[in-house]
Amino acid sequence: MSASVDTMHSELAHVVQEVPGVAFLAPGLRSRLRALRATSPLARPGDETSGITVSTARGEPRTTVEIRLICRSGRRALDTTRAVREAVSGHLATGYPGREFRIVVTVTGVT
Repeated sequence: MSASVDTMHSELAHVVQEVPGVAFLAPGLRSRLRALRATSPLARPGDETSGITVSTARGEPRTTVEIRLICRSGRRALDTTRAVREAVSGHLATGYPGREFRIVVTVTGVT
C-alpha cells in the first residue's frame, strides 16, 4: 500500500469517527483474527482503518471508497449513513481535488 493510500485511510477514519451516530469502524477479518490471538505477547493492536477500503478497478476513472461501520443505538442508521457519505465526500473534494470518487457506506451492526 502506498503512503498516499495509507494517509487517505487515516484521514477518512478520522472523518468517519467524527460523524454523530458512528460508534466505530467495523473490524475486518485481519483484525478479528488478531483478536483471537490477543493473549499472545506478540499480538498487535487492531487497525483503526480496517473498515475502510480504497480501490480503483483497472480501466476505471474513479476510485471506490468503501466504509463499513457500526452505528450507535438511538440513531437512525440511514441518517448516519447519509452523514458519513456527506462528510467523506466533502473531505475528498477538498483534500483530493480533480479525482472522482464513488463512496459506498455499509452499516454492519448497531451498538
